[in-house]
Amino acid sequence: YFWRYLMFQSTDDLTVNKLIILYLLAKVKMPLSFSQITQTILERAYTDYFSLQQYLSEMVSAKFIVQNKENHTSWFSITDKGLQTLGFFESRIPLSTRNELESFIENNWRTLRNELEVTAEYIPVKTNEYIVHCKVNENDSTLLELKVNVSSKKQANALCKNWRNNASNLYGEILGLLAKQ
Repeated sequence: YFWRYLMFQSTDDLTVNKLIILYLLAKVKMPLSFSQITQTILERAYTDYFSLQQYLSEMVSAKFIVQNKENHTSWFSITDKGLQTLGFFESRIPLSTRNELESFIENNWRTLRNELEVTAEYIPVKTNEYIVHCKVNENDSTLLELKVNVSSKKQANALCKNWRNNASNLYGEILGLLAKQ
């Protein structure tokens, strides 16, 4: 009896943890990267890293969420099937957990959104030649798009990293230089 109870508990926990992920994606109303989901879920100790990976994989297979890959980043968003499932079972998520996630989203949505709207990637063209593609989007409009040819993978990685970390400052500086008379 005890082992059946334990098995039931873990199945119930598994279901709740999947619902928490669906809830997060539904409430944030935009795709989240694997690292954003991981940070949000693990900081609150809802589950462990390996289980989270398994849940995401299972929910992609079941078509509750969709995974898109851009360069080396995976982005996840909820599907209509996921929203429908969440609608049926949302009450299984403890109210305190729902409130905690809503508070997190309210306080961090700009940061989450900014990560989505600043992109940088590189494409190898030929030996020792890479095109670095940097972009800043706001409300589905491209504010700045920049392509730079560099001579090493190391330099391409550095440009991508610097763009992601400093895009708003760089955007302002570039605009200022271009507007200078």
